[in-house]
Amino acid sequence: MRGTKIHFKGSEYNSDGDRPLPLNNIPRVNSDKQLKKILRDKSIVFLKITDKELLGINKLKFKQKNFLMLEPNPVTFYFSLAFDAVNQLKDARNRFKDVLSECPDNTTVVFSYLFKVSSVGIIFSFFALEAFMNQMLPDYALINYNGKLVEKDYIQRWASFEDKIKNIIPKLSGKDFAQQYPKKMDKILSLKRLRDELTHLKERKKNGFTSYDAIYQDILGLNLNSIMVSVKAFINFYYPGLIYNYQRQTSIK
Repeated sequence: MRGTKIHFKGSEYNSDGDRPLPLNNIPRVNSDKQLKKILRDKSIVFLKITDKELLGINKLKFKQKNFLMLEPNPVTFYFSLAFDAVNQLKDARNRFKDVLSECPDNTTVVFSYLFKVSSVGIIFSFFALEAFMNQMLPDYALINYNGKLVEKDYIQRWASFEDKIKNIIPKLSGKDFAQQYPKKMDKILSLKRLRDELTHLKERKKNGFTSYDAIYQDILGLNLNSIMVSVKAFINFYYPGLIYNYQRQTSIK
């Protein structure tokens, strides 16, 4: 069984190691009735406290039932979707190979499956990268961007993917993935181009009749496994261990 371990989203303590919230006078919950009342109170925040960080707890509701959930990091959700697509793409390619040999009239149906799986892998691996870089931006510090000090929200809204990955993240972290792994960075930049092609899907008519030869050919030649290796390497370069894949359920640590 293949999969991706789900990590949780937390905030580290400040540089002095102090907890950013006073916790001594917080009342304890003594009954189910009291807990249900607190769950309905939007002003109350739940946290899990460890020696290294504060972990947020989502207060959610499903079919009239209130519940708490330790907040998962969606970066691992996105990566999991793309990672699962690697094996699905192998299956899609085998089916496509068979149909070309045995039943060419059904080519379009099987190609649509291959296109779907490839698109999931491309788009969600890109989502994982972009979400991760946004998480790396500091919440309570200004960022030097094009000679101006700006807040995180400004970077998220206006800075390009290339600006973030080539300049902003290396400067914030003090280390440069592209410098150490140039081939993997090239693979990530090619992923960005593929994602843009799929998102905008511009018509490019070379013969006057077909419009999408180039993107369909890119899909047929896609090396999704190589993309996933590069994306995982990038994320774990800046946050060691955030992406952890396993082959069997029993091997999770």
